[in-house]
Amino acid sequence: MARIETAFSRLLGITYPIVGAPMFLVSYEDLVVAVSEAGGLGAFPLPNYRTLAALEAALGRIRSRTARPIAVDVHVSGRFPYREQLAICLDHGVRFFFTSLGDPALIVDTVHDSGGLVYTEVISRRQALRAKTKGVDGLVAIGAGAGGHTGDIPLPVLVPDILDATGLPLLAAGGISRGSQLAAALALGADGVLVGTRLVASVEAGVATAYKEAVVAARPEDIVSSTRLTGNSVNWLRASLERVDSAPELASKRWREIWSAGLSVAQADSILPAGEIVRAMAQDCLATLARFPAVPVQGRDEA
Repeated sequence: MARIETAFSRLLGITYPIVGAPMFLVSYEDLVVAVSEAGGLGAFPLPNYRTLAALEAALGRIRSRTARPIAVDVHVSGRFPYREQLAICLDHGVRFFFTSLGDPALIVDTVHDSGGLVYTEVISRRQALRAKTKGVDGLVAIGAGAGGHTGDIPLPVLVPDILDATGLPLLAAGGISRGSQLAAALALGADGVLVGTRLVASVEAGVATAYKEAVVAARPEDIVSSTRLTGNSVNWLRASLERVDSAPELASKRWREIWSAGLSVAQADSILPAGEIVRAMAQDCLATLARFPAVPVQGRDEA
């Protein structure tokens, strides 16, 4: 199958500009490896590993299974030892980093000194402009309908708005489960996409089968946005959120019983291997683009 080339995919040396979203308590070694081996960019959030030793062991296992690029999401909120975590990642050859829930400037210089890149997650033009002043290399525009922490602005409005304001490379996230949606994001000016909800319903996702089945069974109207548990807007499966009264402690296993998902549950219709999901998205994107061949515009200069 043909490559889907964008500035982002060329920069990373990946076949498709598809990133497996770094999902809390979902994205572990199996999912990261499967996405990267399929031609995308596998990613995981550092809070999935509670100790530095566990993180180092996980990166060792990933590197023993794939030489392809991977990414990590660094939480710079102050709750985690991000400096030590970052050093371990750099030692294992990670050169692409997302940041969330904190100041990306805390890691930019260190990553740049190692030849790496930092993209930070934003939900508005204002956040994007502020991130640009921090020296980030690119942005992730999180639109309305994203699983997990979400924005309020639909991607068709948010992506061009941020591009016009910053000129920085941009990935789109929120409501993307099919290749036609990837093609739409590229048409808006994004260099690639993050895919989360669809990959929750994958064989390799590190969650209970009941969670995967709930994503497959859900419809968009089963998703509810709430600030109740984290203080930020998060999209959850409604039935899951209704099971809890208050936020568990950060290290509590109860978080595994609270299931996040986005509106793209509409396209998550079966549990499949992650590699198959990535390749099917790429094929669907190429087919979508082929339906819109370049049409020459004819005109004449007016005297």
